[in-house]
Amino acid sequence: MPLPSSGQIRISDLVDEFGGSAPHALSEYYRNAGFVPSNNTNVPTSGQFRMSNAHGAVNEIAVAATSSTNVNLSNLFGGNWTTTVPKRLTIGSGVTIGGTGSSAAIIIPSNMAGTLVIDNAGSIIGKGGTPNSGAGGHAISNSASNVTINNTGVLAGGGGAGGLGGTGGTGGNGTYSSYERQPAADYYYNNASYYNQSSTHWRTGSETPFRIYWFAGTSSQATYNGSYGQVGNSTSFTFGGWTYLRVNLSYTSNEYDIRQYTIARERTTNVSTSGGSGGGGGNGGAGRGYNQANASGAGGSGGAAGGTNAGTGGTGGTGGTGGNYGSNGGTGATGNTGANGNATGGTSGSGGSGGGAAGAAVTGTSVTMNNSGSVYGAVA
Repeated sequence: MPLPSSGQIRISDLVDEFGGSAPHALSEYYRNAGFVPSNNTNVPTSGQFRMSNAHGAVNEIAVAATSSTNVNLSNLFGGNWTTTVPKRLTIGSGVTIGGTGSSAAIIIPSNMAGTLVIDNAGSIIGKGGTPNSGAGGHAISNSASNVTINNTGVLAGGGGAGGLGGTGGTGGNGTYSSYERQPAADYYYNNASYYNQSSTHWRTGSETPFRIYWFAGTSSQATYNGSYGQVGNSTSFTFGGWTYLRVNLSYTSNEYDIRQYTIARERTTNVSTSGGSGGGGGNGGAGRGYNQANASGAGGSGGAAGGTNAGTGGTGGTGGTGGNYGSNGGTGATGNTGANGNATGGTSGSGGSGGGAAGAAVTGTSVTMNNSGSVYGAVA
């Protein structure tokens, strides 16, 4: 502790504060001569030495922290950082040092010389993870040797954020029957005595054109692609997936025994439909950290509706809960299975993402920890 700021000082007081070897001489306690560090500017470096020069002298550089973020201790201690003078950082009750961005709340660079003591009665808190698996930040990132932490306050790595919920499964496919009828349109001929009478051809898509003849006799026939097929006296004929219907008599000629009809065609087909896509997973909750509470994950989105007789997509999974100080974030929930269609079943939802990793209380080079407060997260 510092020497008295007034009153009598004995050489034994210098020995207690700065050490030294007997027999003692005042010349041992010149500033920068080996025992008395450069922070004691009242102590001479040579020449006359009065005991009063040692009022308030202390065998360390002491800095009192104020509330701030991302504190680099080499900046606080300035030129003394690379000297062997002992260093002490005091963080009083009510003072908070926080981490933001990718930085730890306190950074201890590796080029420190001497020793460092951190007396923390306040709060040193790493950044909380951002939603969807963001990692928590570290409270102290240490790269130096000879560091001691005396913690009576809060020393906390940031909590990891919760993971994104899984996507919902796709709904099952469906099918339904579709009836289609095309109205009476083209003419086909019933021609018993004049076979070469002209006829209209149907053509739809890739179907081969063909003619249908309904004869007055007993052997009505159809032609398609140069081949004949017997249809008898039937009033319908099936070809290419369509059923052609003889509908109404529209013209007759007794001279050639010609009867001309209007026709229609109809078919029933099975139509396939697709299941709805699954809903997106909900966002994971933020992790607890500097100026940030941990939060629950959000619910997933509902799946899209499928086509006729197809299933609706599954609802996305709920995002994971953000971790408390020094804890990993929760994994997002698996998305729900899509509903079944009448043709196939719905698929399973995907798994949620893992939560973010927790920040450490102290990371990097090991420290000597004396704790009677609260520490959250790993200590190197």
